[in-house]
Amino acid sequence: MTEKITIQQTAPEATSAGPSCRVGHSVCMRNGAERTTPRFNRYLYENLVSNVEVQIESWNRQAGRQSNPEAAQAFRLKAEGLGYTLRLLDAFQPEFRELIGCANHSGAYGRA
Repeated sequence: MTEKITIQQTAPEATSAGPSCRVGHSVCMRNGAERTTPRFNRYLYENLVSNVEVQIESWNRQAGRQSNPEAAQAFRLKAEGLGYTLRLLDAFQPEFRELIGCANHSGAYGRA
């Protein structure tokens, strides 16, 4: 659900107007009547790598089950492409973790 901010309404008033959960965050802006600080999921990198690895395995299995060699090759190429993605994720892991750390330490959505 999107909330509109009126001209007279400040950003804190808009965010406290109702429950608001953000994708990629581990907690909601509101938890019942208690307000919590939004934080990025510290396992975001691991989850991303895990999901990519699962997709590679899935495409490799699908390639093995294909009777059509062209379709099997297409699945293998997709899996190979995601293999390169895993290498890039590994190469940029320190920067990824630094960004998550900075986002968590900077406070709520843009406050420094």
